[in-house]
Amino acid sequence: MELLPLAGYLRISDADLADIRRAVRNGVLTEEEAAEEERRGVLRQREDVLQLADGRPVIWYEDNNLSAFKRNVKRPDFERMIRDLSRPLRNLPPVIGGILAYDIDRVYRQPRDLERVIDIYETSKIPLVFRTMSGQNFDLTTPDGRFSARLFVNIANKSSEDTRRRVVRANVARAKKGKAHTTIPVFGWREDDPSKLDPKTAPLRRKAVERHLAGDRIATIMKWLNDEGAVNTTTGRAFTWGGTKAMIYAPRNWGIRTYNEEIIYDDDQNIVMGDWEPLFESLSGWFQLQSIKGRDSQSKTKESNVSYLLTAIARCGRCGAGLKGHPKWKKGERTPGYNYNCNKQRPENCGALSIDGPKLDDLIQNFVWAQVLRASKMKQVQEPSAPWMREAELRDVEEQISEIQALWEAKKIRASSYVVALDDLNERKNELLADRAVHDVPAGARAITEELLATGWAGLSIERQRAIVRKVLRAVVVHPAKGRGQVRSRPR
Repeated sequence: MELLPLAGYLRISDADLADIRRAVRNGVLTEEEAAEEERRGVLRQREDVLQLADGRPVIWYEDNNLSAFKRNVKRPDFERMIRDLSRPLRNLPPVIGGILAYDIDRVYRQPRDLERVIDIYETSKIPLVFRTMSGQNFDLTTPDGRFSARLFVNIANKSSEDTRRRVVRANVARAKKGKAHTTIPVFGWREDDPSKLDPKTAPLRRKAVERHLAGDRIATIMKWLNDEGAVNTTTGRAFTWGGTKAMIYAPRNWGIRTYNEEIIYDDDQNIVMGDWEPLFESLSGWFQLQSIKGRDSQSKTKESNVSYLLTAIARCGRCGAGLKGHPKWKKGERTPGYNYNCNKQRPENCGALSIDGPKLDDLIQNFVWAQVLRASKMKQVQEPSAPWMREAELRDVEEQISEIQALWEAKKIRASSYVVALDDLNERKNELLADRAVHDVPAGARAITEELLATGWAGLSIERQRAIVRKVLRAVVVHPAKGRGQVRSRPR
């Protein structure tokens, strides 16, 4: 009977990869040399494993750069090897007759993975082999071998758990000191020194955040970045919607240090700042951004698909319903023109009113622009309309934080209660700071910016134009005219 080929399983260990990556960080190896060294490590494993085959053919399965310990990591070739090994149990022709590996921890670091293979060995209809270079008895076809394998894999798993705890503890300590943790290039910062802003890309990133604070949608900013030729250094490709949003909302922009996407606080419950150059010195923009994020998540009326300036702002003078912009069609083809129509498909709408879109837009734009210039000259947008009314609430929250911290230091409160209460208080404090930041920048000032006055109306996105119209007008009521084919509009 001809012997079946054996599976040769190859995987670079985490320790090997850590040494190689450390050499890259220290400048001993380049990225190309590191990749070559990783490949040489795999080839050395292949030469060693081949000695275990005793002349039998080997089918290679390789999961390079993949952890055997992390539960969320899928090893494609390991799974393929398991499927090939279990074929006889599924009444399929066998492909391999066992497993060869440099050591058992290259194949398993989770007991559950080992048990999956043991189940196959115990119920296999054909003889299987399991050999490693370690010289220990890990023969999964015998009780002693299975005992040794289980014992060793559990020890390896415990070692990985201990290493992970040490790494987490070290990372948390670095985070509390504000030390940067990024190991990959970040758009806006220099590739050779991520602590320094890049003079070419930092202005684009800063502008993206400022545009969103001024009212631009994520999709609008994404298109602008792509038009500017910006490349996301994380992916090496053009910015996607998700990548644009992540970049805008990143705490790194304000120098805020996070760990596992959570803000780090020092012993005085102040936000820990990182050791890199931030895009913005003041945290007021960060708190404004949190306010925008919270408002958008609670809003039920999204404007992501609004294409016309006065959709839902212009209202029907007959029934009071909001008008919606619709393109004009001629002989089955869409024209550049459009109308604002009362939606007759809704039973509460009369559906009896329509007005030429460009003419109405021009009328309202001229009116609003005149108001913008008048407000800017009179400097009506420079001061808040009233003092912020929640200052006492903020002081109360800060006092509660100090009190609970004193109880913790005096060991008069349990750790679980301290952590839960502190998280709730910090969340309330950040909400209040966000509310104050938005109040300190009046609504008119956010709409009427220096950019608006410098570049004019036409340079703004549709959503920012709509935001300014809403600041100036509550609605634009369109009344039917007495004459046929005429419509009267009146801003309100």
